[in-house]
Amino acid sequence: MTLEADSSALRRAVVVDAGHGPSSLEGWTCRVQTCLADLEGRDAAELVLVHSQALRDADEWNGFVDWVRADVADGPVILILRDVSGAQLAELFRAGLFDAVDEQATIAQWQEVLDRAERELEDRTAGQAIQADTALTHQLLRDSRRRVRHETAEETQALLQAQADLERANQKLADHMAQVSLLYQFGRELSLASNWDDTLRNILAHLAEFIGAAGGALVLRAAPGGPYAPRQTYRWQEKSWDKVLLRITRQIDAGVASSLLAPGVFQVGRESEGAGRITALPLEHQGVRLGMLLLLFGDAAERERKAEAHLPFLQMVQVVLSEEVASAQMLDRLRDIGAFNTRVLETVSSAIWVCEGSGRSIFVNRAARGMLGLDLGPLRDDPDELPAVGRGRMLDRPLTGGAELDDLPEIFLDGKLSLDEEQAPPLAGLLARTRPYVGEGHVNDLFGESIPVKVQATPMAGRGGDDIWLLVILEDRRAARRADQARRRAEQAEALVAMSATLAHEIRNPLMGLSAQAELLADSLPVDDGRRDRIDLITGEVERINRTITDMLQFVRPCRPRRDDADPVRLMADCLELVRHRAGERAVTLDLDAQLGQTASVDADHLKQVMLNLLLNAVDAAPHGGTVRVNVTWPAALDLTDSQRGTTRSAPGLVIAVEDDGPGFGDVDSERLFEPFFTTKNTGTGLGLAYSRKVVDAHGGEIRARRDGAITRMEILLPRQAEAGKQLAGEAS
Repeated sequence: MTLEADSSALRRAVVVDAGHGPSSLEGWTCRVQTCLADLEGRDAAELVLVHSQALRDADEWNGFVDWVRADVADGPVILILRDVSGAQLAELFRAGLFDAVDEQATIAQWQEVLDRAERELEDRTAGQAIQADTALTHQLLRDSRRRVRHETAEETQALLQAQADLERANQKLADHMAQVSLLYQFGRELSLASNWDDTLRNILAHLAEFIGAAGGALVLRAAPGGPYAPRQTYRWQEKSWDKVLLRITRQIDAGVASSLLAPGVFQVGRESEGAGRITALPLEHQGVRLGMLLLLFGDAAERERKAEAHLPFLQMVQVVLSEEVASAQMLDRLRDIGAFNTRVLETVSSAIWVCEGSGRSIFVNRAARGMLGLDLGPLRDDPDELPAVGRGRMLDRPLTGGAELDDLPEIFLDGKLSLDEEQAPPLAGLLARTRPYVGEGHVNDLFGESIPVKVQATPMAGRGGDDIWLLVILEDRRAARRADQARRRAEQAEALVAMSATLAHEIRNPLMGLSAQAELLADSLPVDDGRRDRIDLITGEVERINRTITDMLQFVRPCRPRRDDADPVRLMADCLELVRHRAGERAVTLDLDAQLGQTASVDADHLKQVMLNLLLNAVDAAPHGGTVRVNVTWPAALDLTDSQRGTTRSAPGLVIAVEDDGPGFGDVDSERLFEPFFTTKNTGTGLGLAYSRKVVDAHGGEIRARRDGAITRMEILLPRQAEAGKQLAGEAS
């Protein structure tokens, strides 16, 4: 190890290292010895570094302690630590050890120790000069006594007393240096601790051994104003800490402690114990009590003697612990708040992006990744698993399905977001706005689907003073649009009710008259009269118009399903039998693929009518020799749209799908198939699918049409239980 020290006149060091210590200290005249015996007769103005590995057994260790205590070294002594216990270190400090340095200490730590050692050498050199002057003075005094024998004995005694006072002051200074060194060690360990429990346990042990306490305990509050509880103890066993802490707290708070040693230091205990065996140091920060440091002694007399001897040191320990505990608790609260905020952002349904000025993503929540079609996996509650700010990708490469969290998905760099406005502001325009931007847009996911979204973009302050970030919130509009469509259908149904009732009344009465007159006319003609065919044509058309009116009335009539537990698979089998003859005429194969053994709360008659409509349409659409397939599944969680709230809900469901291999519905929007009076066939009123949607809506479900390759698929999605759909029944009717 190479160390560098500031320039000074006193830079001589001797290293007793047994092959382990530093061999070179830049700026110091350094020599290496192998044992303490080689140090006899050396220059007093030298720094001594002894590696703990040079003390191979207990005898050598005890000899080293005696050597330090006897101050044979004369200069400062530093112990290089490896495998040294706290008790051994405390013993050395009491003996007069200048400092101790860990074997793995950094150059900066060595630099600090060497600077202090250099100052100590200078002080000792000055002290030696003073001692030399003192010796000269003593000689002069002796000469003076011989010359002046009239000096009184009181003056001689005063000089002797001054010498004794000086010796006591030197001893007290050594004790204070040991205390300061230990206090510095406590502060460093607390500041660098990765495991506070281990650190606090070590500090309690070192503190108790250093001041001679029988045991110690650090008591903290889990939250401001909360109860006290021992965080760490050392050689202190209590059967009921709650009662002990309550008694100590009352004595301190009520000001009735048996003795107040100094501001903030109390001696407490049971009344039967006299003055008490416990020294209590409340840990307070900004007027808030965080906890207490408690020291236990063998008896009250020992407590008073030891506590008084180390009172300033204990007060310094009290200040250091208070500041470190307050800082640790504040850091824990900040971490809890950060983890809570992150969990909130990860669980909200809105997609959230935070982008820097160049458009690079620096935060993307779970909903945003899901909107792009990324595989999210289960939501984890571990804060370390949540994405952190500033982990966006740096390389300009396209987003892939295997993107890691360190490679956040991009909406601006990859062009995933487009705004619907003709003059939509670009990224720079969004960042320059003084007010939030609100508009509509589309997001393209990894599978090519365009998702309609509501866009809210707000500039926000970044990390730097002039750094501007952009907060983008996207809300999926698909469920809301389906709800809007459902509301529009309900409004159309309301208008049709009034119109249909009027039309039925105004049309049916003349039709009945026409039909009756045609029948009378037919009865008046001979059987072989050719005009009877024309009359039959008139009556047939009247019947057709009447059926159309009946279908229209059936469509607009309120639909209130009478639910009961039914077996949908059996209903599907019955419907297939009813259309089998018609399918046979076209050589169409009917197939049923269903999961048996479950029931659903439905109106069997209404559902049967819907299935007949879908099956007849499928048979008519299938080519000659084609196939119509019915599939029944029971998903455990089915997402359904709530048209009243504009949201989706999830519940156990039933899905019935009817597929055919016909030509499909061409370029027509699938939603138009369910509009009243719209049809792609040459015949029919166009009310069959509209009526089917009405029945399904009344059940709280959805009906959809789509084209998968060469297959046309009509799906009915229903909740299994009536409660899930009753909110929509009134609107659908």
